[in-house]
Formats: sequence, structure tokens, C-alpha cells
Amino acid sequence: MLNQVYKKVEEENKNEVKNSSISMSREDFISEHKNLIKVLRSGDKKMQEEEANKQEKELSDEIGDEIEEDEEEDDD
Repeated sequence: MLNQVYKKVEEENKNEVKNSSISMSREDFISEHKNLIKVLRSGDKKMQEEEANKQEKELSDEIGDEIEEDEEEDDD
């Protein structure tokens, strides 16, 4: 009986979202950043906008809020 309780708690904890950190595999991290660098350095405006939308959706899905963009800085 006690083992069943421990097992249930363990299963619930696997599905629990932890607010303090996000982790991803090293392979996913490398792939994600290679793609971001490629799009930022050589992508056209359309590719950059598509990537921005993808990243915005991922962030929105994670934090569950509408994302406010920072005001653009003048490069003068």
C-alpha cells in the first residue's frame, strides 16, 4: 500500500512543471542555437520573422502570458 502511494507521488512529480528552471538536452540546445545563429546572420526578413514567431510561441507556451516586446532602441 505504501509503495503505491510513493509510486503515485513519483508519477505526479514527473508531470509537475518546475518554475525555477528549464532544461533541455545538450543536443536540442546545440540544434536550437545553431538554427538561431543561422537565421540571425544569414536569414532574410521572412525567415527572421518566422523564427521570431516560433520563439515567441515557445515562450508564451512556457509562461502562459502575452509577451510584451521591448521597445526598439535607436542605433543613432
